[in-house]
Amino acid sequence: MTPELSSMTMHALTPVAPPTRNAHAQLLMDLLCDDSGQDMIEYALVAATIGLGTVAGVNGLAAHISNYLNIVDNGFASAVGH
Repeated sequence: MTPELSSMTMHALTPVAPPTRNAHAQLLMDLLCDDSGQDMIEYALVAATIGLGTVAGVNGLAAHISNYLNIVDNGFASAVGH
């Protein structure tokens, strides 16, 4: 017998009965009622919404800035005479 097994009691080696139908139903109810991770999910959704809004806003702003820089470039080109 290995040292690990010799230090164990016979109680630890007895087989455990599989969970009953009620235990499965109780586990399902526990999972459905557990809201311990709800706050983190809400924060993640808020962060994702802010991120998507920022990307959309920057894309729209980039088009306006590009248009404005083209107007400035054309103004410089006509002032220099090219």
